[in-house]
Amino acid sequence: MLKWHRNCYIGENVKDLPGIRKRLENGRAVPGIYLLALSENPRNLLEIFPAVTLMQRTAASLCPEIIGIAKGKDEAFGLVESIVREIYRETGDVQVKEYFKNR
Repeated sequence: MLKWHRNCYIGENVKDLPGIRKRLENGRAVPGIYLLALSENPRNLLEIFPAVTLMQRTAASLCPEIIGIAKGKDEAFGLVESIVREIYRETGDVQVKEYFKNR
C-alpha cells in the first residue's frame, strides 16, 4: 500500500484524483501522472518520478511518502517550485523534510 501525505499537493490538471489513487494502489498504469516524494538523498529536497514506475512491485514497496501528484512533467516541476516557495515563505528556510514532519 502506498503512503500518501494527509495534505497532498495536487496539480491543477489532475482530474479524477480518487480514480487515479485507486489505480495506483492496485498497481495499474496511470500514464502522464507524476508523483512527488520527499527525497531519501540528503542532497535533494524532493523526488519526481512517473507513476508508471509503481507498476513494479519492488518500486511500489520502496516508494516513500507521496506529497504531491501532477499531470505531466512540467506541472510536476511547477508544483515543486510552488511547494518550496510556500515553505520558504512560511518558515524562512527550505527544510522540506522538517516542514512535512511538522505539518
